[in-house]
Amino acid sequence: MKKLLRAGAVLVALQAVLIGGYLLLEGAREDKSGALTSAPPERIASPMPSLAVRYGDGSAGNLARHRGQPLLLHFWATWCPPCRQELPGLLALAERSNGKVLLIALDDDWTRVRRFLDAAVPAHVALADSSQVERFFGVRTLPETFVVDAAGNMMLRFRGARDWTVAATLDQLPQQLR
Repeated sequence: MKKLLRAGAVLVALQAVLIGGYLLLEGAREDKSGALTSAPPERIASPMPSLAVRYGDGSAGNLARHRGQPLLLHFWATWCPPCRQELPGLLALAERSNGKVLLIALDDDWTRVRRFLDAAVPAHVALADSSQVERFFGVRTLPETFVVDAAGNMMLRFRGARDWTVAATLDQLPQQLR
């Protein structure tokens, strides 16, 4: 009787592992489908960490330089397919934002970023160390976007790629960032 119960328990555990593995694989497949999400942002309330960044013109700086105005802070990389898909919309938003959008690439150096942009690096694109971004912002998957108020407090967190050209996405941003 004990052997039968043990065998049943092992079979149930094995089935649970197999089902869990299947669900994980299906979830990973959906995440890589390239679909842009329209999920609402997560509301957060924490000060924007200080992060060293490097700009395309060779200068270095810190996120603290952006305090005093609202900021859309976006983390991406050239090797990230969803990032590549949404970046044109973000670049257009940054062009009309008057310095209120900062796109931080987590690539190792400017070579791939320049090649990807196929042009001079705009002032609203920077590089940062990915381990620092993970430690300070908790970013473990890309892309991620934060809305920061003028006082330097992070208010919203967008996880995943978005279509930054449509009203449904832009309406989730504060008026000053649209």
